[in-house]
Amino acid sequence: MTYEKYKELSEALKYEYNGIELSHVVATRIWGMANGEDVFGSLHFFRLFFALDFRKLKMPHNGFLSTFMETFRKDHCDLYTGVTNSLSLKPKISYLYEIPKRLSIHPLLWINVINRVLKNLKNQRIGFVDKLHWAVEYVYLVQTICVLDSIDFSRVNKYLCMCHILSMENLLTQYLRKKGVITFSLEEGIYMVYKKNIVLGSIAYELFETDHLLCWGQYTKDEYIAYGINPDRIDVAGYPKCHYLADLKTPNAYQKCLVMLAGPIFGDVNAKLLDILDNMSDEYDITLKSHPANYEIMMDYAKSHGLKIVPKTQTVNDCLNTGNYDFCIAVNTTAYYESWMAGIPCVRYFDERFDNFFGFEDLFSTREELISMINEYRSTPKSKDEVIKMLEYAIGFGLDNYDKLINS
Repeated sequence: MTYEKYKELSEALKYEYNGIELSHVVATRIWGMANGEDVFGSLHFFRLFFALDFRKLKMPHNGFLSTFMETFRKDHCDLYTGVTNSLSLKPKISYLYEIPKRLSIHPLLWINVINRVLKNLKNQRIGFVDKLHWAVEYVYLVQTICVLDSIDFSRVNKYLCMCHILSMENLLTQYLRKKGVITFSLEEGIYMVYKKNIVLGSIAYELFETDHLLCWGQYTKDEYIAYGINPDRIDVAGYPKCHYLADLKTPNAYQKCLVMLAGPIFGDVNAKLLDILDNMSDEYDITLKSHPANYEIMMDYAKSHGLKIVPKTQTVNDCLNTGNYDFCIAVNTTAYYESWMAGIPCVRYFDERFDNFFGFEDLFSTREELISMINEYRSTPKSKDEVIKMLEYAIGFGLDNYDKLINS
C-alpha cells in the first residue's frame, strides 16, 4: 500500500515552477510520509522565511560543476571522491550541506504557492498541519529557485552529482538541464526495476532526470532499457570502489559469518532472517553489519541475543578486508558483490515478496536451505573465473570509463 499512497500523494503535489517539477525534488519525503514517517521537524515552518543560498556555490573556471549532498554515508563519500579524484579534468565541488540559508521574504509569492498547494491537497487524507508543511516546503523551494535565477551559469557546461533523485541535487539537475548544461549522475548502489513489492528505489527510474546515469554494470542498463529509458542516457562506467579481486579463501571452515543487513525499508525481511539465525549461534560465529540508518535497532537486537555487531563507523569494505570472516549472508544489499570481490563467498536471504538483483543461484529462505547452500559451497566452491563473469555483468567489475564518459 505504501507505493499506492506515494503515487497518490505525489500526483496531488505536482507543481511546476519555471520548468522545475517540485514533486520530484521532494520525492523521498513524499515516500516517507506515505510510509507513515514524520518527515517534517518542529522548526520546519521557519523555512517560510528562507531560501538555500546557491550564490555560495563554488563556480568552476573550467566549466565543470559538481555537488555532493550526503554526510552520513562514508561509503558514498568514498565512492564520490574516488570518481572525482580519478578524472583528468576535475570538477569544482560544492558540498551542499555547507551551503547556508538566506532570508527570503516574498508575501505575494507565499500567498500564491500556499493557496495552490492547499488546494491540490484538499482531498488528501493527511492532517492540516502536514498540508501546511508541504506548502511551506514548496515556498522554500520556489524561493531557492529564485536565488538560482540570480546566478550566471553561462560558463558551466557540465554538472556531476552523486544522486540525481535526491532533494537539492535533483533540483540542480532539473535546473541546469533547463539551462542546457549536460548533467551526469553517479550510481550509489545497484539499480534495478522492481516488479513485486515496489520500494523507494523505484524513484530512480520513475523520476529519471539526468542526461547521463553513470551506472556500474550492464545489468542496470539492461533493466532500465527494458523499463523504457533511452539507452543513450545510461552509460556503463564500471564499479568505482574496487578493481582488485582477491582469491577465494581456501581452505574455508565456513564458521565465521558476517550478516550484511538491508536498510529500514526491508526491516521485516531482516527480522525473518534473524529469526532463522537465532538458533544457529552454536553452528556459526555470527556478526551483524547493520545499514547505517538502522544501526540503533540492530545494536539493541545484537545485545539482547548475544551477537556481535560491527561499529557504525566501519564500512563493509573495512569489515571484509580484516580477514575475520569465512562467508557472508546478504539481505538486499550490493555488499553481496563486495564480499565476492574480497574473496569471501556470500549467500543471499530470499523473501518472495521482494525482487532480488542479479547474482549466483545462492538464495535461501529456510534454515535447511542455508545449511544446504553452505555445504554446496564447501564441496564445490566457485572458481575465480565464475566470480569475475558474474561481477562483470552485474557491476562492471574491471571497467573504469568515468573519465572517458564525462570528459570526452
